[in-house]
Amino acid sequence: MKSLDSVFNVLAEEGLTTLEVFYNRREDKFILKGMKEWEEGVKWDKYMVDFTHEDILTDDYRSVGTKALVRVFSNLGLEGYLRRIENLLREGKHHGIEFYHNRRLNIRVMYCKSVNALGIRNKRHALRAGGIRRHEPDEPEIDVLMDGLNLARAMSYKNALAGIPYGGSKILVQCAPVDLSDFETLGFLAYIIDRTRSFTGPDMGFEPAMTDIMRERFTKAITGGIKSPLGPTGGVTAYGGYLAIMEACDFVYGSRSLSGRLIAIQGLGACGYPLAEYLLGEGAALIASDIDRSKIDKLQRAWNTDVVKSVQPEDIYTVKADIFSPCAIGGIITEDIIDKFKFDIIMGLANNQLKATSQEGEIEIARQLARAGILFIVEWAYNISGVLAGWAEYIFGEEASFAKIKPRIELICRDNLRKLLDEAKRVDKTPTELIYNKVEDAIYSGVSFSELLSEGGVDVS
Repeated sequence: MKSLDSVFNVLAEEGLTTLEVFYNRREDKFILKGMKEWEEGVKWDKYMVDFTHEDILTDDYRSVGTKALVRVFSNLGLEGYLRRIENLLREGKHHGIEFYHNRRLNIRVMYCKSVNALGIRNKRHALRAGGIRRHEPDEPEIDVLMDGLNLARAMSYKNALAGIPYGGSKILVQCAPVDLSDFETLGFLAYIIDRTRSFTGPDMGFEPAMTDIMRERFTKAITGGIKSPLGPTGGVTAYGGYLAIMEACDFVYGSRSLSGRLIAIQGLGACGYPLAEYLLGEGAALIASDIDRSKIDKLQRAWNTDVVKSVQPEDIYTVKADIFSPCAIGGIITEDIIDKFKFDIIMGLANNQLKATSQEGEIEIARQLARAGILFIVEWAYNISGVLAGWAEYIFGEEASFAKIKPRIELICRDNLRKLLDEAKRVDKTPTELIYNKVEDAIYSGVSFSELLSEGGVDVS
């Protein structure tokens, strides 16, 4: 990363802890706000003991407005970088980004905010829901932001489809791996979660055990821990993906049976491994890839090498299989790679499978996949079980259970998905374009949640 290509240089120049970029979509206007909200010596392990997220943790609070901050960006040679960030917000129709810098702990946080229409009157502390993801400190900031904004946008649609009243968000944390005995770091992250008025769950780079500690000591706005009523959300998410894959098979092949089907699965992590077990249990054979060879070895020991083959991670895109199931990193499907695919169906649990920064870009890639004879549905149309599990824990606490959300998972990932596939074929649109059209009003209209959503989410019939 070039040293200049960072918003955090502006915070350092002005001695600030926080910088917020807001996008007014109706007026196509950007507003910036910078603040000094805490001193470097704050003991973050005392969060929710000595102070809360509402406290100003300095005697020298300062705020800086748009014109002054734009001048700082310009003086640091970052005016073009600011324009690039603004264009990402405009292109994705986002609400904004909040930047937080804890210099002493060497933690940089970027909170990506998609629209919040569904959360504004939900009678809860949290306005938005989305995961918290760790990135390495040396990753290019613009790449981290693009990933986070895409994830936040997808979460807005996913939340609407799941029928829960929250906008979409993503908390991006650039820091070293977190030691679970480091209560200062965990306290600071809990402060950020509460400060941003979101509820979240551990995503890539953070482990479910972190949730248990944070819930016990700091905040109830993080879900999906090992000790949570529903446990880590990966298994619940896999159940929804398993239902969706069987429905896609019935649509393409005329049968929900997976017996004899060959499925290429990319990633055997929190979601991919339990999904693989569901698929194998239905009689499918797998070609698996993962950067961690031990996960493949574990699956092969459990199911034997006759039904679980493996390839190198870079080769998974070119194997011949009935179904490709991406369950690892996002941004893997580009215009250039489509010609290499030898699959009938692409359906997996990775977020942001299409490499695009806008709805229009995703729809265009989905059309190219359709022209190549591949059935593809944007993943947020069926990858909703995890957020439903997180919502159930956030709302019901210890009373949350899989039984409470199982009917809604089956409605959305099986029944409504099939309606979507059938209608898309009837009206000659890709399922991705059709589902975007159906959920768009719920995301951007701003009318009340109850007027837009049925008990099972957006009605796709």
